[in-house]
Amino acid sequence: MPENVEIERRFLVDGRFERPWVHESTECIEIKQWYLDHKEFDVSIEHNAVMYKKKQLVSGLSQEICSTLLLEPDWTVRIRKSHSAYVLTLKGSRKGASAAEFEWEIERETAESVVDDLLYPFVEKKRYLWTNTDGFVWEIDEFESNLAGLIIAEVELEDEDVAVEIPPWAGMELTYLRGWSNASLARMLTRQ
Repeated sequence: MPENVEIERRFLVDGRFERPWVHESTECIEIKQWYLDHKEFDVSIEHNAVMYKKKQLVSGLSQEICSTLLLEPDWTVRIRKSHSAYVLTLKGSRKGASAAEFEWEIERETAESVVDDLLYPFVEKKRYLWTNTDGFVWEIDEFESNLAGLIIAEVELEDEDVAVEIPPWAGMELTYLRGWSNASLARMLTRQ
């Protein structure tokens, strides 16, 4: 897989029946993700840094990374909290099952000075890591709060064309449907 590219296939899951990923998972992670306003995001070539509302979130970036980040006009900007860590993620426009993706762990104080449940759309979920018989690790997200009952499974791949065994509990494929991204779901909730 090319560096800084995420390739994933995503599926809707009907959770009314048996849920083997719960009992067979290797890990369960509680996650909260906030989606920030991409218009307030900036890359500083002068400081080799990623900024949000003029606040430095990540520093020490190479000129090459800064130049690459400046090529994408509409990053999806996300801060994820899992365990006690905060990670800033930039996701580019999706082309098929692929999208550019950059991630950096950021200081808790920095993250908490930015994230605000009243200002930014967010999702909360439990993520189960489940290994299929073909060896691929699936991430099954059981959403909570306003999205309770929604379950989405995804599998990350090295190549878009690789053959992957789809588990029998995975339903409709969402990979190519824009409105089913976590960012879209979070923003939909804030419009209600």
